[in-house]
Amino acid sequence: MSADPNSRPLNTWIDAMFMRGGTSKGLFFREQDLPPAGPQRDRVFTGALGSPDPFGRQLDGMGGGISSLSKVVSVAPSSRPDADVEYTFGQVAVREAAVDYSGNCGNLSPAVVPFALLAGIHEVDDDGPASVIAHNTNTGKLIEVRLEVADGAAVTSGDFVLPGVAGSGAPIELRYLDPSGSRTSGALPTGCSVDTLEVGGRSIEVSLVDVATPMVFVAATDLGLTGAELPEALDADAELAALVERTRRAGAVAMGLCAVPEDAPQSVPKIAMVAPPGRLSPARRHRRAR
Repeated sequence: MSADPNSRPLNTWIDAMFMRGGTSKGLFFREQDLPPAGPQRDRVFTGALGSPDPFGRQLDGMGGGISSLSKVVSVAPSSRPDADVEYTFGQVAVREAAVDYSGNCGNLSPAVVPFALLAGIHEVDDDGPASVIAHNTNTGKLIEVRLEVADGAAVTSGDFVLPGVAGSGAPIELRYLDPSGSRTSGALPTGCSVDTLEVGGRSIEVSLVDVATPMVFVAATDLGLTGAELPEALDADAELAALVERTRRAGAVAMGLCAVPEDAPQSVPKIAMVAPPGRLSPARRHRRAR
């Protein structure tokens, strides 16, 4: 692809690899092939994914129109003596020409070392189990990646099944060596296990936790939910989506990630609705049986 997506004809080509990691997919690049960090690099990323797209589909790129399918990663040999490779994650906005580097992506992190092996960034000489240390530049954290290697590449076939992903594959294990305080002051950025956020004239109790990635945990019942709702129902509820986003942004302020809700990063904090275990709906039982 061209380094400038607006230029014609396409005369500057940049190698990239489309990979899945966890329940996300994204474009992986070698750091050495990219323009320096800044607006030009961001234009490469947004152009490759197909952003901005006012229709929200990213048809003119590799993105899939949702956040889990609009991601990029750049990988390089590590500049740190305690790591083998380093990588930077970028969350590409769908409807805007913007890239958010505020946090790491746990889903795409397992794909970093397989890409590094295929792209010639790192080498593992012996077949069998391997351990590679990856440095995530977004958070400054080290991750030990454990995987199986054959003929210098990651083994991809196996019987490991990941919920939400059809089929099976070879497992890749991540060990976050010092996960607390990835973007904030510590595991509990406010020093409290439970905080109360004022959101739209109502008080909502949350737990603000930063272990590997900043998170806002909220009881499903406090959002008027049971926890058994299917994703389709949640996505269709615009009022709920607005409340969840306001809660997430209020949590970002409380965690010290921004001064005002309007400046909350796109990638972090993430929000999770928590509910006690209960009986599954018929639709959920059917999905689990499959």
